[in-house]
Amino acid sequence: MSNTYTSDLKLAMPASGDRVWNTPLNGNSAILDAVNAVGDFAVTTHEQPSATLLVDVAGGQFIDQSGAIQTYAGVTSQAIVSGTTATLYLDGTASWALVASAASYPATPHLRMGTVAAGASTITSIADNRQPLTVAGSVQEGAAWTVGTVTGLKIGTATTQKLGLWGATPVVQPAGANQGAITDSTGSAATVTIPAIRNDTTAHCASDAGDGLHVINTQLAAIRTALIAVGIIKGSA
Repeated sequence: MSNTYTSDLKLAMPASGDRVWNTPLNGNSAILDAVNAVGDFAVTTHEQPSATLLVDVAGGQFIDQSGAIQTYAGVTSQAIVSGTTATLYLDGTASWALVASAASYPATPHLRMGTVAAGASTITSIADNRQPLTVAGSVQEGAAWTVGTVTGLKIGTATTQKLGLWGATPVVQPAGANQGAITDSTGSAATVTIPAIRNDTTAHCASDAGDGLHVINTQLAAIRTALIAVGIIKGSA
């Protein structure tokens, strides 16, 4: 009897009356050895060995950049254009739809699966590009995170959640009456230059001091606005 094959990795399953099991079992070992991580999102040829330009992609679950759990059902008989090399991935900008015709991986959020090389009529090779998560509690040296340009990235979802940087004890969002906006009653229109205080007349001295205070307050107000905008301080009691 001929072998049957598993649906995801196409591992051979000899029939009970078959002999010379070493051939399919050795073939299974070679398949498993070529796959970096057996399981979810594995890309395999639709037949074993490949007889068409079709591949299958195993389904699975993953956590997207927002922390939400996404589920991909998988697909069978996904066509690859003959004579091309295509990267397969789930597109985070398109509701995690499968892309199977891209020449390379994008810079936007995506889940990598594999690179498929197609000959004239069959699949010639599949490179496993799945990437396991970084070990919990550690981020690889030199890692860079790409965040969205529409919704963006949010760290902490409530002012009562605690955050600390560079070894500081995590605290809730700082707040207090002293964070309120300062009223500028100098009447000055100075921009970004603090003038030297003249001492020839009382009027000049007062005017120069007022301009200096106005410039300092203008910059403090800009810093306060920026800190409030990203949530580092509340800006009020």
